[in-house]
Amino acid sequence: MFYKWLFFLVFMTPDYTQYNLEQIDCPRWAPGGVEILPMNVTLSPQLKLQNAMRCYCQVVKAKERECVRMGVPTGACKQRTADWVEENLKLNQNTNQDNVLMRLPKRNLIINEY
Repeated sequence: MFYKWLFFLVFMTPDYTQYNLEQIDCPRWAPGGVEILPMNVTLSPQLKLQNAMRCYCQVVKAKERECVRMGVPTGACKQRTADWVEENLKLNQNTNQDNVLMRLPKRNLIINEY
């Protein structure tokens, strides 16, 4: 039992947790400004995406460079960045269930005759 737990602890945790790297937290900026929004303000999906892209460029990549400068292996730093991207910049996934028949849209076929 102990060895199974130890196996999961060592091999199933992300690589960067071994180096005590903090999670990347991004502020929510006001659109087009430098002010940080309070928690009770909600953003539209488009502004959330713009905020996430700004965070990636200004915060996440800077933390990755700082991580490498601290002597942490590059792979661990890049994995932390990749995990942040996977969590915050995922495209909308298709929510259709498997084995469900979908009605295909009807399309017109235009044939040009010469």
